[in-house]
Amino acid sequence: MKAGLVELLELYEYKVDDLVAGNEPKGGMAGLTRLRQILIQSNLPGSLAKKFRDIDGRFKAHRPGYKTTVDESSAPDLSAIVIEDEQASFSPEREALGKLAEAVYWSRLDRDLLRTAKVLNQGKRDELRMAFAILQNLEAYSKSPHFSQDYNLSRFTLAHPIPSVSDPRVHLDNLTIAKNLLLELFREAFALSPKLKLPPEETVPYIRRFARRILESEGSLRTSSRGPSLEALHRALEEARRQNLSLGEIRALEERLQNAAAEERRLSLVIEEDRARFSAAIERLTSLLTRYLPSPMGEASWPQIPQKILGSQNPEYALEVIPREAKALTLRLMPQRLYFWNHEVGISQAGKVFGISVAGQERIIEEEAAFSLALPDAELHVIRYQDYLHLRIGPREAASLASLLAEGRVLAYLLWPENHFAYLRLLRALSARLKGEINYGQFGPESASKYSEAPVDNLQDFARKGLEVVRGRIERNPQWTARLAEIARMLGLEGYAQVLHLELSEWLGFNPPSRDTLEGDVGSTTVGDSPSTIKAGSAVLSLRYQDDSVYVSATGLIPRKLQDLLVWLVPEGGLVLAREGARVAHRLVRIHPLEAKL
Repeated sequence: MKAGLVELLELYEYKVDDLVAGNEPKGGMAGLTRLRQILIQSNLPGSLAKKFRDIDGRFKAHRPGYKTTVDESSAPDLSAIVIEDEQASFSPEREALGKLAEAVYWSRLDRDLLRTAKVLNQGKRDELRMAFAILQNLEAYSKSPHFSQDYNLSRFTLAHPIPSVSDPRVHLDNLTIAKNLLLELFREAFALSPKLKLPPEETVPYIRRFARRILESEGSLRTSSRGPSLEALHRALEEARRQNLSLGEIRALEERLQNAAAEERRLSLVIEEDRARFSAAIERLTSLLTRYLPSPMGEASWPQIPQKILGSQNPEYALEVIPREAKALTLRLMPQRLYFWNHEVGISQAGKVFGISVAGQERIIEEEAAFSLALPDAELHVIRYQDYLHLRIGPREAASLASLLAEGRVLAYLLWPENHFAYLRLLRALSARLKGEINYGQFGPESASKYSEAPVDNLQDFARKGLEVVRGRIERNPQWTARLAEIARMLGLEGYAQVLHLELSEWLGFNPPSRDTLEGDVGSTTVGDSPSTIKAGSAVLSLRYQDDSVYVSATGLIPRKLQDLLVWLVPEGGLVLAREGARVAHRLVRIHPLEAKL
């Protein structure tokens, strides 16, 4: 394979030599461009990559029409996107709209990475810890004099190990910090190509290599080994034998040596397991980069700014109606009125200050501002750059609260202890039955004894994970209703199964957002510095915001931490609390007792 790449690279060099000499390359410019793209996508090894960059630099300097025409379909190369020397091609409006598109990209990425951080900010947080190590070591290595030439990282030395999950310096349990960490990794990815003079297509492969060099470096994974090393114990034992120490002292040293050897074997297994986990985390990180980095660095598309730029010159603010199918539009920043997505949007001006009003809300539009306004059925994202304004409709963030409340409703039933946790036993049996034949005796009343003994937060986590597993199996098995009925007959829980079937069906069919998502018996509150109180049924709960966390408590009970979803059992059923930042929505799920059929 490498020999074939060498021949292709030599052919590319011959064609570029013809181009530099003023002759048309054999096969024409189209053939030369296709050959160049094949080499760019071939992931050339170090020596060949350096030679390719040298040849490619000559190609870029001598290719015809570089300042005027480029076949973009055959050469999708970021190096072609340059500010041309000709003054006629320079357009302040084009430049401003390009900057606006960049601002739109980062604004959307910020929201997407926040959702990603919520997923990664659980368990051992391997992806976040790996991202932290990449950023720390990249910063340290970039200060090295051979950083820009060390494409294969042969001279790399580890400067910072991968942090532990409880490292007090990192605070990865903080959702904002986790999101900003991912965002910083993307910013570093954007800056790599010019720093290293790499083709943009090589950005993600370079970061993958860098992460693997960190993982393979000695000391990257911290261990908790204590006491003298095996070599020191060996020397001590040999010295004891030479000095003819007592048999008891020698046996004590031999025992210490055996224990140390066993501990070293244990640590090696732990390190091997950690390496496998972090290796998988590296692949998930690079997949995330590939998904969201714009082409040709990744697979994402750069945001498209609508070609039509609206701007009313009517001093009386003539209302302009935007077609319903339009999800985004670009405005000149001036006083005007629009009818956009079933809402009237007004842009006002007072001196040099601009403002926007929609759905009874008003907000000042500051320089290079990016913010969102909640609408009854969606969310309006507002981004400004210089004298241009970009408006885009997206799903309402509050819909995540509604989704959590829908999930919490099912959880309330699963945590309900009636008839030896009948609903949870049914769910576990359904999960197992969807995989194959089961022993129904494993899901009888005696199997629920451990549930009543478990801490409520641990039981909720267990039920929630089980619910997510069952969801995937139900989506792959259309016969789940029949399986549930079969289980109910075998366990004598037909009445509970009917309720569970209804709740699962409504949850699986839940489709936010809508105008009615948070209406009905749902309440919400914003938790601030002073405690908030929630009353539901016979329960009165106090909510307290401290260090970016929300704690829920009741008189005489230990406070519980509200991550994103919490079910608080009350005599009437389960009080579901869902959190999005400082906003908490709550709903009382009333659970009516059923007659046990055993």
